[in-house]
Amino acid sequence: MDFKFVLLYMKIIGYFVVLLLVLGAVLAVAWFVVAQNTPANKIGLPSPTPTQTEMITPIPTSTSTIITPTSTPTISASTDLVELPVPYINEAPSNNWTGPWKNACEEASITMVEKFYQGEKAVSASEAESFMTMLFGKENALYGNNVNSDAAQFKNLIDNHTTYKATIVTNPTIDQIKQQIDHGHPVISLHYGFELNNPNIPFLRTGSSYHTMVIIGYDDSKQQFIVNDDGDTKAGAEHRYDYDLFMSTLHDFNYADGKADGLPTVIFTSPNL
Repeated sequence: MDFKFVLLYMKIIGYFVVLLLVLGAVLAVAWFVVAQNTPANKIGLPSPTPTQTEMITPIPTSTSTIITPTSTPTISASTDLVELPVPYINEAPSNNWTGPWKNACEEASITMVEKFYQGEKAVSASEAESFMTMLFGKENALYGNNVNSDAAQFKNLIDNHTTYKATIVTNPTIDQIKQQIDHGHPVISLHYGFELNNPNIPFLRTGSSYHTMVIIGYDDSKQQFIVNDDGDTKAGAEHRYDYDLFMSTLHDFNYADGKADGLPTVIFTSPNL
């Protein structure tokens, strides 16, 4: 083969290879430019999965507080000293401590509140005895005796034979009692009297020691209730008992054992309208 012809042939092949390389480079550049200016999904590449942002819906709030009322709401009194003008009545108005008069604290308590709601400031012995005698008769007819009336008998007598009405409240609080006084309503309280430690009332531990009285006020500065204690013949009017002692002795009468060891109980009163 002619040597010149071989050189020519190699030059042609070289030119062709260079041309292919140049053409490949041009195509590569063109593809790169198009890729940079075209969305990925337009050129067949997988689109990146977008990140989702969690949307949190705020819980609406209210500026009002909803309070479920209770049957016995607790309200702090705003006044340190409050006293209602409830007339005092001894359970033996004529100092005759025989017959029904030696166990008449329930009837005396009912009568004091009755006269208060009737607007009386003082009650004579004969007037008190007349009303209490009526109550003795009602108890005898209903229950066969007039000794030791529990809260239920109290309520029956008050609702049916006085001009006011009664609400039995068990496990009362000091503030609940004070609220009633603030509203002008005396409260009848039921006690295990022996633990009142009142030297003017000679309770015997062997007896029922059941006792009732009327709460007519309170003194926050001294932490005391003011009561008309119908069993105290020496200092029963506007007598004072410390809150803690008073509340600890609250007990309804228990017919099962004949003792004042029932639930802590008071009787709220209010006038018939």
